[in-house]
Amino acid sequence: MKRIIVPTLIVQFIAASAFGQTAPNRYEVELLTNPNAGKRDTREVNAVLVFEKDGVKIQSRRSKEVFRDFAYPDIRSVEHSYSKKLPYQMSNRAAVALAFLTVNPFFLLATEKEKHWLMVATDDSYAVLKIYNDNYRLIRMAFIIKKIAIVDIDER
Repeated sequence: MKRIIVPTLIVQFIAASAFGQTAPNRYEVELLTNPNAGKRDTREVNAVLVFEKDGVKIQSRRSKEVFRDFAYPDIRSVEHSYSKKLPYQMSNRAAVALAFLTVNPFFLLATEKEKHWLMVATDDSYAVLKIYNDNYRLIRMAFIIKKIAIVDIDER
């Protein structure tokens, strides 16, 4: 019985490690689109940014529809930008001080947040993505690993 179980476990571990590392990296983003061409109607569509072996694919989060597909050699530029503070928000220190002085935790909801944006451009098309705060470092490193330079633009 041991002669059968041990080789079976070894084969399963080898297969799991070999196939487990080939899965593409997937990150949740929002794609800015204009469904009505020629009009001022921009919408954020739930999407997934998929880093595959040959390129980057932006597909729908709910279905298998592919919005954009960029091959790595075709990517001309990738720009990362972020905005730190909205006009009606206050700094973290001010929010904690007001919450402590007034004994009202409502001020903690108005702390500053960063909004991260990514623009991927080729000669033929482009994509503007809104990135969630947790994923922007991972997405930046995925592009750097694929030897694609990222331009940082600071929008304050």
